[in-house]
Amino acid sequence: MIWDKKRNAVVLSLLLLSGCALGPERTDTPDDAAAATEESEALLQEAFSEAVVLLENGDTDEARGRFEQIAAQHPQRTGPLINLGVIAFQAGETELAQARFKEVLVLNPTHPVALNHLGVIARNAGDFPTAEQRYREALAANPEYLPALLNLAFLLDIYLGEPEQALPLYEQYKALAAEPDPRLDDWIFDAKNRI
Repeated sequence: MIWDKKRNAVVLSLLLLSGCALGPERTDTPDDAAAATEESEALLQEAFSEAVVLLENGDTDEARGRFEQIAAQHPQRTGPLINLGVIAFQAGETELAQARFKEVLVLNPTHPVALNHLGVIARNAGDFPTAEQRYREALAANPEYLPALLNLAFLLDIYLGEPEQALPLYEQYKALAAEPDPRLDDWIFDAKNRI
């Protein structure tokens, strides 16, 4: 009988202890979740920065691998896709570049960088109406996005022979650019002469 009481007490204690082990080990508070998100964001930014440095240092293959990894882990981010598009474009992989920039537009239909690059791809293919549309969409999204502003001015001036439309864009670019291209004054002069 004593053994049964001891055995019951031991079994009861084990059940109580096992019940505690089955409960939640830790509950996330909003502060814990925010801290985890900040830490995750910091790690993402670090990985992205490292990939950018690799790209700037000419290690394109390693940079491409890093950006692909980041894109796979964070499919909602546009930065890695933009860089993958730029890498593909610079490597002459136009279709892949175009696909990457279009992926960006699925996530953000008014992304000026993707729109501008799609404009460049269209211009290089001789599709000037699409190029103009893309540049204008980029500028509608960000009226001070300098690459699209200058690309639209070039398209209108050089490719479409409309210097009167290009001239105000050149001047707007000159007013906004911290360090405008030193050739800009020549382009403005030429456009004025052709008008």
